[in-house]
Amino acid sequence: MAVLIVSTGCTSVPTVEENDPYRQVLVSMAPEAPTIPVFPPLSWSYGNGLYCIAEADADALLDYGENELLLFAHRYSQYVRQIHLILETLSQP
Repeated sequence: MAVLIVSTGCTSVPTVEENDPYRQVLVSMAPEAPTIPVFPPLSWSYGNGLYCIAEADADALLDYGENELLLFAHRYSQYVRQIHLILETLSQP
């Protein structure tokens, strides 16, 4: 653990001016992270040793898994791509 602290503590990071207008513009362009979709509330019932949900709840669950999660994954990948572009630009001298 001590070696890790020493090895990370001795690295040098180039100094970037905080008041650089170019940097401020790039930082202001950073997109807001997408929000994770809320899991739909489901009404469970128990009968004959089985747990069941109503048809409307099944539709909501399928919509969540097939649409909302995929849309979130797409938005998140776009967000990560935009952040990487901004960070690459900021790291250039």
